[in-house]
Amino acid sequence: MSQPRDFRLTDGTVIDHLPVGTAARALELLGLPREGPITVGINIPSPSQGRKDIVRVEGLFLEKPELDRLALLGKHLTVTIVHEGTISEKTVLDVPERLIGILTCRNPTCVTNAEEVQTVFFKQEGYPYRFKCEYCERITEPGEAL
Repeated sequence: MSQPRDFRLTDGTVIDHLPVGTAARALELLGLPREGPITVGINIPSPSQGRKDIVRVEGLFLEKPELDRLALLGKHLTVTIVHEGTISEKTVLDVPERLIGILTCRNPTCVTNAEEVQTVFFKQEGYPYRFKCEYCERITEPGEAL
């Protein structure tokens, strides 16, 4: 008889409080799967949200652009970094006021779609978020962002 597996995260990242149905999109945004174990929970009971998705990835440590992209999935997402089985950092993600190189402008005549210019968007007031292109000033509506 085989021994039960230990599914605790040793070194990696936990992306928690994802809105239900967004775990697959989070994996896609991060270019997963890649080397190492990945645990995905979908429609998990949550005292604060009712239901949530969660993603745990061994050996994954995120950079700021990846965190900014994940923040677009919904409010109150948390990212927890685990080192040697212990939580070393926990962050509640928030969409930055200025997004550089993350979104694509949907305006076909925008300079960012004609030349090699990095996109820049500004977060607009209210939620769900809308974003304004720095170059053509087109507003990206909720749901168009990713």
